[in-house]
Amino acid sequence: MRIELASLESGKGAFAHTYTPDELVLADDRVSLLQTAEVSGKIREQGGRVHVTGHLTARAQAECDRCLQLVELPIDSNFKLEYVTAEDYRAQQVVELTEEDLDLSVFDGQVIDVDELVTEELLLAVPDHVLCVEDCKGICPVCGVNRNTVECGCETQEIDPRWAGLKELVNGK
Repeated sequence: MRIELASLESGKGAFAHTYTPDELVLADDRVSLLQTAEVSGKIREQGGRVHVTGHLTARAQAECDRCLQLVELPIDSNFKLEYVTAEDYRAQQVVELTEEDLDLSVFDGQVIDVDELVTEELLLAVPDHVLCVEDCKGICPVCGVNRNTVECGCETQEIDPRWAGLKELVNGK
């Protein structure tokens, strides 16, 4: 979905769209949409800048970082972005980024790509470290079973080979 600024009445407008899971291409292979994603928002052009506010709801899934089980992630996110043209951005000659600059995006001055905005907001809403449960035991590094469901009894303590000779002395071997 693209919003052409020339089509806005009095520099203002609203948008809403429901995305099917196959309609958005997420740049992260570990994340996928489970069901539709709904976005709605308002757009306002003012003084060469475009302000976009909105709300995104979706259900995504990602693999647990420890045991690789799929984890369902509810997404309910508000967003607020400001768009400027590349010329305006260069004219500011920003030396140091401030917190406000993190919500600043550069665009061509004519069209706002809502698909790109939604994809970015979805990926930002997914935590960096996904766990199925807080105390996930992960996968056994020896036999590969999910230690949340099976107690394998494998010896998982690795011994540094540089200290192996000392262990033999202590154990009397």
